[in-house]
Amino acid sequence: MIKDSIIKALIESTPLVGSKVLPNVTFSADKKNGDLTTNFALITAKEIETSPKILAEKIKKDIEVGLNGIVEKIEVAGPGFINFFLRDEAIISGLKEIEEKIKKSFEYLDGQKINVEFISANPTGELHIGHGRGAFYGDALSNVLDFSGARVTREFYINDSKESNQIKELGKTALGEGDVYLTEKLKTQIEKLEKNSDSISDVGFLLSNIVQKDNQNFIEKDLGIKFDVWYSEDEKLRASKINDKTLVELKKKDLVYEKDGAIWLKTSEYGDDEDRVVVRSDGTASYFLSDISYHANKFSRGYTSVIDIWGADHHGHVKRIEAVKKMLGWQGDFRVFITQLVSLKESGEISKMSKRAGNVILLSDLVNEFSIDVVRWFFNEKTLSTHMEFDMKRAREQTDKNPVFYVQYAHARMNSIIEKSKGLPEDLVELKDVIKEKSTRELSLKIMQFSETIEEIAKDFQVNKLTTYAYELASEFSGFYRDVRVVSDDSYNKGALEIVMSTKNVLAKTLSLLGISAPEKM
Repeated sequence: MIKDSIIKALIESTPLVGSKVLPNVTFSADKKNGDLTTNFALITAKEIETSPKILAEKIKKDIEVGLNGIVEKIEVAGPGFINFFLRDEAIISGLKEIEEKIKKSFEYLDGQKINVEFISANPTGELHIGHGRGAFYGDALSNVLDFSGARVTREFYINDSKESNQIKELGKTALGEGDVYLTEKLKTQIEKLEKNSDSISDVGFLLSNIVQKDNQNFIEKDLGIKFDVWYSEDEKLRASKINDKTLVELKKKDLVYEKDGAIWLKTSEYGDDEDRVVVRSDGTASYFLSDISYHANKFSRGYTSVIDIWGADHHGHVKRIEAVKKMLGWQGDFRVFITQLVSLKESGEISKMSKRAGNVILLSDLVNEFSIDVVRWFFNEKTLSTHMEFDMKRAREQTDKNPVFYVQYAHARMNSIIEKSKGLPEDLVELKDVIKEKSTRELSLKIMQFSETIEEIAKDFQVNKLTTYAYELASEFSGFYRDVRVVSDDSYNKGALEIVMSTKNVLAKTLSLLGISAPEKM
């Protein structure tokens, strides 16, 4: 690829032979600064004890002949930036390369095996809007990692142990006057329980299975998320006695001690704020012990990387599980992402959306009100670490103010142009001719930027870059559509139509990675 050729030239440039710094080449935000730019001289000048500008000039002189086939000219700007102006032929070649890539996949993570665990909502009620952040982020991230060449396992951890307090509380709710949804669900099942087994735990466990089945059906059918593994805590850890084996291993390694009738893990010696209970004073395993067993199992499956996406209430849990990784020597990269809170803007209408759940807004109500495409976009347009406000007024707009409508309408318009060209003769204008048009060139560069966007997300996991890219691509297409006549009454512009088709393919791929449809008509 073009960027790879420039990076290779920079690495091998005579003034910096042997440098351990890898150059960063990006598409220029301002086209006055070329099509691509690098700050390589700025970050390496100190290493060879010279000024960035002098080093930039030396690098330029050293590499410009070798890059002559793809670069029209190289300029040094500001304190030492190196800007590259691409040849038309190089842009055309870059467009063709992108077209080939989106039919297959990129190879940034080729050979890596990655586990992504997300949602993992407790089976004690329906999914609320807070669960949506992890759900749509985890799905889109998995799509990008998969498209980048990794073998991805999407996993849902079910907290359904009979010993857990949440299951017992669920049983209490069901046997009393609790949530209408829960008691209605239990009504047809309660008679199946034997009189001698209708304990709070048994009732809670039965109900949790019903709730989990409902949630799974909602996740797969309504949210469009397909998990490879549904991992039951009760089946895999409690019933199989894995937690007992984990505790034995911790004792053998002298990592636990007894205090106040409970068993504590020495996490404070490995970076945690304090030691943690793994067995309560009543003899039951803590949630943390199950979490240790579960993660031990995940790492034992040979993943290159294990990624956990947790809710905001799990922030304090990160240090303790990282401490256990050090304790037990789990091999592989480990990352935890914490989702931040979600609120709805336009509070006067919130009460209409969920009468069944009190002041909790259910994710199903949001999807039914605004469609899965709108909800997916809005939940992924900001970084995961920031508070999210779902603007209901903007989400309802059928205008350019709604980014989902704007992008999907652009895709439908591209399809309309392609359909109109069918049956018409082509003119003699080639891609090399229309690429000289300012709006065509800028749209082409934006198409090429798709590979950079995917590579960045594969490295920094910032899925919101997909929505930004899709919107910017649609915007560049709008300028192109305004300036270039693609189809006339008696013929179509062959070169311009090729650009339309490339844009459509890349935009459709971007939307599919987000799990959003690319409509042919609107």
